[in-house]
Amino acid sequence: MSAEYVTRTRITIDRDGAEAALDFPRAAGKGKARAAAVRRLAVIYKVHARHPYRVNHYNPASPDAPIPTPDELHLDVSGAPERVARFLSAVPRYLARVEALATKAARVYGRWARSAAGETALEYVDAGGRRAYAARFRAEAFDAAADFFGISTLPRYVDPAAPMWGQAARIAWDLVKAEGAVNLYAMHDEAEAEELLAAADRTPNPYAEAYEREAAELRAAELRRSLRLFAALDGEELPADEEPVEEAAAEELVEDVVEDQEDEELPAVELTPVQRRWLHTAAAHPEGFLPASVNLRTARSLGAAGLVAWTRPQGRTVPVAEAVWKLDAGEVRITAAGRRRAAAEERERVVIVACGGRKAVYADGVRKGQPVIGERAGELYVGSYHRAMRRAADVLTRNGRAGRVLILSAKYGLVELDKHLLNYNLKAGDPGTVDGETLRRQAHELGISGAAVTVLGGRAYVDLAGEVWEDFDAPLAGTRGIGEQLARLAAIYDPARRPAEAVVEAAAVEDQAAELGAVEEELAAVEAAEEELGAAAVVEDQEAAELAGAAVGGPAAVRAAELVPAAERHPRPSVRRRLDGAAPLSRGLSRRALSRAVTCVGSPLPLSVRPTRQAARPAGAGTRPRPVRGARRRPLRAAERRLAVECLTPNGR
Repeated sequence: MSAEYVTRTRITIDRDGAEAALDFPRAAGKGKARAAAVRRLAVIYKVHARHPYRVNHYNPASPDAPIPTPDELHLDVSGAPERVARFLSAVPRYLARVEALATKAARVYGRWARSAAGETALEYVDAGGRRAYAARFRAEAFDAAADFFGISTLPRYVDPAAPMWGQAARIAWDLVKAEGAVNLYAMHDEAEAEELLAAADRTPNPYAEAYEREAAELRAAELRRSLRLFAALDGEELPADEEPVEEAAAEELVEDVVEDQEDEELPAVELTPVQRRWLHTAAAHPEGFLPASVNLRTARSLGAAGLVAWTRPQGRTVPVAEAVWKLDAGEVRITAAGRRRAAAEERERVVIVACGGRKAVYADGVRKGQPVIGERAGELYVGSYHRAMRRAADVLTRNGRAGRVLILSAKYGLVELDKHLLNYNLKAGDPGTVDGETLRRQAHELGISGAAVTVLGGRAYVDLAGEVWEDFDAPLAGTRGIGEQLARLAAIYDPARRPAEAVVEAAAVEDQAAELGAVEEELAAVEAAEEELGAAAVVEDQEAAELAGAAVGGPAAVRAAELVPAAERHPRPSVRRRLDGAAPLSRGLSRRALSRAVTCVGSPLPLSVRPTRQAARPAGAGTRPRPVRGARRRPLRAAERRLAVECLTPNGR
């Protein structure tokens, strides 16, 4: 067989039918023409050949979804095993004969193109145009040869005045007549056909057999019901073995059988991870139902093991193996044996990661910098906090080999990583956050309502998960900020960083305690010094007032300006806040030294120790002494007090 023309698959035989497939390479645009020719040959061999529809990855519910188109480079062949084997043996030989006729026709066209007539006709055609005319002639000659070869149909009408590249059908007809009569049904090789049958796959399809058996039982039941109905209408009595059973008695009988099956110990059948997932999901449901998203094959397997049963709307419970179509919600319920088995089976690990506020944006183009529209959930969130949670989730699930990873979106709820989401700006707790009923329904449809769940996220997302699961792990619960959460996540996906972080954190706490203790000691020393200076300042102010009164010639009948006690002067508010437990000080407190040396010669007295305006008035004048306006604007500094004492007291006392 020429592999350049067609590729055939192994024959699959199931009871009285056989199936196979043919693939045609494109071969510069000749693949579709060869497939069309082989379909005409299938009519001769009395087998069914059809083009399958392409698998389009789009949402069929969308109004803009394109109509599925057939794959013209692929043929599915079915029919009797002997006929299919002979057809597969004849296909390459048939294509080789047709290709030979097309090649002869192309040579005729080539001789014409090199002749004087061809040179005149193609005088104003460039090299590209000549190649295009030659390819067109070759394709039309192949189609015409496939139509005429072995069928002897009438030739197509060809205008004698048409150019040579338009007369491919006439030349192909002449070549077919020169070839002579050909029996297309005798183009196969019997020895090769027998080899194809001997190498055929004869493994029976259990699902097809079960479907046909169940369909036959349904047809027989419909026939019996029709016979009873017509007998009742005609007034005839049914035989004893054909009398219908009362519905109530039938229901009681079926329920007794089911109870007996549940009470007895079922053989331990090994379950696949998918079967365990849906078994735990049914056990976690309040009424024990499987969701509609479960595969019919999985439901049948669980039903064959006696772990679930199909409940009809009338209340009758029958085995799930009798279901021949997709099950609806509320039809398959877990049995008592299924609950015992679910309690003994290991639950699937599921890690739920909270969504993030930072979304993916376009890197270039017209929408550069704008959020990506319809990105997958696994690629939509690009924040460092979300990425750290994703890294921890991959470690917990061993990159999907030991569990599943889902995202808890504040708007869309529980979503898988490959689901496309529209951009949004919403966080958990805001108006519009997904509710608990929606989350419970999504968890049931996804098959994770009975899984071992770990939630990575803040308090709001942990509260949302609590609406669905009563028992789950939350490694980030009880943290005091995002820094501690990132440290816990790093301890999960990079355990080598944990000791170093602990040392750094302990060193930071020790530095903070040492700095706070130094600040407290310094403030205590400052307060003690101010108390001593404050007590001395009162005496100094009184002496200064007496000296000032004596200088103006009157008795010191007025009292000096009141000074604010040093004990009542509190440190700055920022210092108080730091002492109350806030962040440590970035630098220690200190008193700046005087910028220049100050002496009492020519130095004015501070406002707080200057004599009052009423100091020169005699005592008893009836006027109460008042301090100078602005005299208590600020407390005295230690250097100013020492300067005042040196200037107002003899010998610096």
